[in-house]
Amino acid sequence: MHTLIIDNFLSKKECDFLIDFYKKNKKKAFLFRDVYPLSLNKNNSKINFLVEKLEETSKLFNCKIDWFELVKWPVNSKQELHFDLTSGETTLASIVYLNEDFEGGQTYYKDTTTIKPVLGRGLFFNGVFYKHGVNKVEKNTRYVVAAWYKNL
Repeated sequence: MHTLIIDNFLSKKECDFLIDFYKKNKKKAFLFRDVYPLSLNKNNSKINFLVEKLEETSKLFNCKIDWFELVKWPVNSKQELHFDLTSGETTLASIVYLNEDFEGGQTYYKDTTTIKPVLGRGLFFNGVFYKHGVNKVEKNTRYVVAAWYKNL
């Protein structure tokens, strides 16, 4: 399987909550390349709904969350084609789009498959095996949940 796409993985209300959560905690975010990740803690009760959905879906792949973050992608940010070399245990990656009021920012693969960002859409794929990237954000800010998983 190349990519599992789950539309409405998160509701608009859940996505708005996570963007607001990011904004309230932005001082804890850090600059990485040209994006601003905010590390998340699985034990934070405010995001239980997110942890439960990610863990439930990752079980389909016999995986569990290794680490995850909310990521702010400002205008002009992008990610060239790459493999996820996050840790020696990484076996799965996911992206959940929290908004769609931006231009650009599509997830793409080396084989030219391009995934349109749709609010609440979740993508699950093997980022260690499939080379992937993010097109340049042309207008407004892109927010996502990025997660990496390891085997159970």
